[in-house]
Amino acid sequence: MTPLAFFGRVLLLMVPAFIVWYLLGSVLAAPAVWVVSELLPAWLPELVDTVYLEGTTMTVVSSLGEVGGAFLPAEQAGGALGFRIDSKVLSYSVPFFAALHFATPLPGRWERFARGLFLLWLLLIPGLISTALKDLMLTLGQSYLAAPGVPPSNVVALAYQFNTLIVPPLAPILLWGWEARRSPAIQALFPALFPVMAEGDDEDDGTAPPAGRSPLER
Repeated sequence: MTPLAFFGRVLLLMVPAFIVWYLLGSVLAAPAVWVVSELLPAWLPELVDTVYLEGTTMTVVSSLGEVGGAFLPAEQAGGALGFRIDSKVLSYSVPFFAALHFATPLPGRWERFARGLFLLWLLLIPGLISTALKDLMLTLGQSYLAAPGVPPSNVVALAYQFNTLIVPPLAPILLWGWEARRSPAIQALFPALFPVMAEGDDEDDGTAPPAGRSPLER
């Protein structure tokens, strides 16, 4: 296998991975949205009333409504503000990781994938929270800043940019690199990125190739 063949395999696997991700998007987002639905109303009850998932869209229902440009409690305003957040903007890291992972010859492939999926689920939670805080801050303005317990606006902006622009594309690559570091085939393909592990480490991981054969001839 050459690096070009490996990347070709990754591209081919991306097609079914993204199809499954699109069809099961609500299932992938549900655990993270459930955690957010417990955290946000408990953390910011003056701003957030409820959070729920509809399809792949997380809806944040505020405790405030708008009347004539003023933000009042929803009961006085006769309605509440709502913010819709598409979880697919953040969860595309899952099919990206799946394509990289299953293109790599590794022992215990499904167990390793489950661990990586769990970590990506955890990373989805701060992404959804920071996006919700950004929407609340931009819409409510001073009403947001006056609420107790809210993070400063510069922290919200930095967290939003980090969790939406950096984490989704970078996290799957880092997770894959950590899992693939012990694969003899990947070490042979990218020796500069993945130096050959010590002999004892290979034996512990059970990935040492048969004697007299190349790591790629499995």
